[in-house]
Amino acid sequence: MPLTADPSGRFEQAKPEAILFVMFNGNDRIACRVDWAALQDRAMADGTEGNDIAETFKRHRHTIERIASDQFDAGRQMPVVRSEHLTP
Repeated sequence: MPLTADPSGRFEQAKPEAILFVMFNGNDRIACRVDWAALQDRAMADGTEGNDIAETFKRHRHTIERIASDQFDAGRQMPVVRSEHLTP
């Protein structure tokens, strides 16, 4: 079952490692993360400022959430999005 996005849109920057965010499996909260390096790599691929982690996360949130949901469906209990998942 695909995860659904947190309607609040909240996320937390766990400097300098990752951005933490929540998705839902029905009523169950699923902790997810996207590595800081993945967001820096994605920003550089976009030609934007590599240190603007929060904005890069917001721009690519839909894709990041889809990747996390796919990982959860494949059996990963805490999805982690890394550079190889997010950059072209």
